[in-house]
Amino acid sequence: MPSTTMPYQVVLIDYDEALFAPMGNEAEMLAQVGARWETHQLRTPEAVLDVARNADVIAVQSVRPLLTREVLSQLTRCRCTIRAGAGYDSIDYQAATELGIMVCNTPTYCTDDVADHAVALMLAAVRHVPRLDAAMRQGRYARELARPTRRVAGTTLGIIGLGRIGSTTARRVRGWDMTVLAYDPYITQEQAAAAGATLVSLDELLRRSDFITIHAPLTDETHHLLDADAFAKAKEGLILVNTARGPIVQEEALVAALEEGRVWAAGLDVTEAEPLAADSPLYRYDNVILTPHIAANSPEAREDLYRLICEVSSDVVQGRVPQFVVNPEVLDHLRAVE
Repeated sequence: MPSTTMPYQVVLIDYDEALFAPMGNEAEMLAQVGARWETHQLRTPEAVLDVARNADVIAVQSVRPLLTREVLSQLTRCRCTIRAGAGYDSIDYQAATELGIMVCNTPTYCTDDVADHAVALMLAAVRHVPRLDAAMRQGRYARELARPTRRVAGTTLGIIGLGRIGSTTARRVRGWDMTVLAYDPYITQEQAAAAGATLVSLDELLRRSDFITIHAPLTDETHHLLDADAFAKAKEGLILVNTARGPIVQEEALVAALEEGRVWAAGLDVTEAEPLAADSPLYRYDNVILTPHIAANSPEAREDLYRLICEVSSDVVQGRVPQFVVNPEVLDHLRAVE
């Protein structure tokens, strides 16, 4: 029977109003397990304490570092944090683990959508769709802007990060007559082969790939993974796509590689700073396609996102270990709540 006292509290501390606002049925779903649902639009870690000090579960959608060590240490009732997304870099993973707080994500909600967007950026870049469209709208029949291009068949696609989204992207290009390489230190050659890819080192992927698409999480290991040294090793004429996290690519190094022609084109849904600064040098290049971190967007993804948040929260308040715990080492010392 649902509790009438609502002893549990689930708080969403921020969300994207433009694309990923709550569905409106979350309170009803959580009431069935005796939990109260609250939403806020917070912008600083300090504000989190004002509204979520007694929360049992805290969800965060933004990539801002809102759940810091200082904040987590004062959330004495919190047993679980949820990143409303795949990456969980807005939560201090190490601090949460030390404090006995589970960290969960929602990695399945946008797999198809992000893979689709990565492929769209790749094709738009190689066929120069944005600049051709812009010229037509300006009354210019500028067919010369279609050059240079290349045939996709016979090229090599390198995928950095062959998890759910990376594997789906690999499956998307089956039948395109592409060689698919993957760099991912956390999977086996057999797992890569199941997705239609060959596992290689990062250096080999850089050296051989005509296209590179990034689908790795942002961690200490992947921060500025593609820097000046990496671009120097890349095959000349590279087309780079990033729908993961902006800081995986060192923006200054990318600009230099674009200037030199080593990177021939880029499709970026994410950038080091978001929103992208008005004076960013990336705006200078008509061979760079920019979208505002919207690869995950679809009505289906939004519905799946909030369903997963409610499912994880329901498990936590009922004393069950939820799915998608990304710090399983915490399970032997979970925080006890009086």
